[in-house]
Amino acid sequence: MKKTITVLALMLACLAAGAQQYEGSFTQAKTLKVSGKVIKSAGTLSFKAPDQMVMLYTQPDGDYFIIDGPFLRMDMRGTALDVDTSTNKAIKIQRNALLYSISGDYDKIAAEMEADINVSPKAGGKHVVIKVRNPQPRSYSAMELDYGKDGRLTRMVLEEGSSISTEYILNLK
Repeated sequence: MKKTITVLALMLACLAAGAQQYEGSFTQAKTLKVSGKVIKSAGTLSFKAPDQMVMLYTQPDGDYFIIDGPFLRMDMRGTALDVDTSTNKAIKIQRNALLYSISGDYDKIAAEMEADINVSPKAGGKHVVIKVRNPQPRSYSAMELDYGKDGRLTRMVLEEGSSISTEYILNLK
């Protein structure tokens, strides 16, 4: 019995050690297409597969965006949101798209968002374009993802309908 428990503990430790985990910094540039206004932000990002992500903003200081399992919590410029995504399909799809982007599972994004996907080589990495076939209001209509040769996400552009484009530059380790 002791041997079985020891083997199980070792297997779990190996699985945990192999889990995808990243930390680093990001910059964000949100463009309001109608006015051309660009809102810049920056901060730190922590990710642990499969469903943990924390973005703590240093610019503006105090803002945050957190995915903790099925829960999405955020406070952006004084507007707070706390959602159980298991009961909100639209936000669950957006949550999953972010998690899948960081983990490199862009095929899952395309399947879940009912989107077309195009993957091409780019400077030792990959460039991925995902376009939703039937975009919904207040949801992503397209995504553009760049991955380095190490498979880490370096750039992400989220298109929200025809009104907002948000570009993230990521430095993940």
